[in-house]
Amino acid sequence: MRFLQYFNGRWNSIRNKIFISTLIFLIIPFIITFNWMNKTLENVIERKIGSSAQESLYLVNLNIGLFLEDMLRSSVDIATNPSITKLLKEPESFTPYEKLRLNDTVLNRLYSSYFTNTYVTLFDREGRWLSTSYLPEELHQQYVGAAWYKQMFGKPYQQKWMFNYNERLYLDRKPIITLVKTITELQSARNIGMVAFSVSEMDLRRYLVGLKGEVYLVDQKGTVVSSLTKTMVGQSLASDSYMDMVRTSKNGQEIFEKNGEKWIVNHGTIGINGWKIVQLVPYDTVFKEIFDIRHTNLVLFILIFIVFLLITFSISYGISKPLKLLRKRMRELEEKGFHSTLSVSGPQEIASLIETYNRMVKEIRGLLIRVKEEYEQKEDMRFRALQAQINPHFLLNTINNIKWMAYIRNNEEVGDMLSNLGGILEGSIGRGGSLTSLKQELDYIGNYMGLMRMKYHDTEMTIDVPDDLMDQEVIQIMLQPAIENSLMHGIESSSEAGRIAVRAYEAERCFVLDISDNGVGMPPERLEEIRQRLSGEASDANPLPERIGIKNVHDRLRLQYGEQYGIRIFSTPGEGTTIQYVLPLCRANRGDET
Repeated sequence: MRFLQYFNGRWNSIRNKIFISTLIFLIIPFIITFNWMNKTLENVIERKIGSSAQESLYLVNLNIGLFLEDMLRSSVDIATNPSITKLLKEPESFTPYEKLRLNDTVLNRLYSSYFTNTYVTLFDREGRWLSTSYLPEELHQQYVGAAWYKQMFGKPYQQKWMFNYNERLYLDRKPIITLVKTITELQSARNIGMVAFSVSEMDLRRYLVGLKGEVYLVDQKGTVVSSLTKTMVGQSLASDSYMDMVRTSKNGQEIFEKNGEKWIVNHGTIGINGWKIVQLVPYDTVFKEIFDIRHTNLVLFILIFIVFLLITFSISYGISKPLKLLRKRMRELEEKGFHSTLSVSGPQEIASLIETYNRMVKEIRGLLIRVKEEYEQKEDMRFRALQAQINPHFLLNTINNIKWMAYIRNNEEVGDMLSNLGGILEGSIGRGGSLTSLKQELDYIGNYMGLMRMKYHDTEMTIDVPDDLMDQEVIQIMLQPAIENSLMHGIESSSEAGRIAVRAYEAERCFVLDISDNGVGMPPERLEEIRQRLSGEASDANPLPERIGIKNVHDRLRLQYGEQYGIRIFSTPGEGTTIQYVLPLCRANRGDET
């Protein structure tokens, strides 16, 4: 509490208001704008850099794709060579010299300028081989014994891209990229052999030189096929977090964190075999110039901010100092009861303010006198109002005395009438508000029916209300107009004994109370007229006097609870009328039941 008082006191200072208002309406928007412009600039540059990186990556992707397409084209040339197909179908028809010559003229020739060194090996269905490089028996058995080898021979027109690093190597032990393709006879669609066309990983690496950062060419398993970092060739990147992003999209750019640092990863997919080109660039390296500019701007902003605060403080202090002096003198004047004037020297504006204030002091002194007189008049009127409240209570006490005198003289009928009248009067003057409980309202109706039975002595009223609804909140004198209408306009015109039924229940999360009688009912046109009056659609230029009570209650219910609540009327000629009250379920406040 003391803190709030201190804060409010400090905030009410003109100097602090000028200072804080300047801070809120000028400095803070400037900071937000400065930060937004920096962020926008960073996003624009990020998109531009990302677009440039994607273009570079696209060119590398295109060149590698052409490289791999040349490998595929070279394999197809070998597989469709008539001499090769004849060798695979009829190996016994070729002498060792002819095989050696075929190796030199077909397998060992330069198929593309992309390749500096190629390795070509032919396999027939029996596992015999012909190669441009020596293939040790151990590696030969690894080929022909592998599951993929047998699976490929089982289906025509198969091909498989592989990266050979730790196994299936030639004698020179260099990392190679291999395309294995079945050689299928067109007439019978039967595989007659297989060609393994391999190139050195060094031939692919040269296409990655144009990209900055860490660049990897990885296969579907995440193994690095080629990289500018030689030590990463053959390593697996499958466990790295950014590889999940790379696998889920064909091309794109993402930003991720690695070892507490932000990185940008650009990636593209080679269409011919689904391998990925991955480029990793440190975020700070890309945006170093932006960070330097932002740091310089921040230093300049802090300097401008400090200068601006000093200027603002000087201006606010120059304005608040004479006003503080004026406030001090005004407090002294207040302690004297406004019986003296102020004499303060100062700037022209302050002097003019003091003169105006001195004139106001005289008027305030006169106002204080008038307020005192009005207060004394209001106290007198309040006393008179308290006296006026004694009259209804005096009348109630008088009725009770007469009631007991009637009972003493054995005039029970007069005593009952006075008792009911006293109950109605007590209910009218003893309630503190416009709301009450259903139980009190039913007690009020009981007293009212006690009086009405003097005229309608053969009329009976039954009440069917569950105990848990007796505390339902209702408005005061809500049921009396409906009971009165049932007696005067329904039962009085009927030749039968009158019956009025009061029933309360819950329906669709609402409190519903029906008052039904067995009177003469209403014709449809009269019922429709009354309904229109209740809804407000009909003109009330000449309202029916006997319907004003119902309309009044209906309007009070809608004002209290909402437009969806109120009174509904149902009637059938010759059978009776039902007046239905619809209210929200709500317990009455016990404090109102006094």
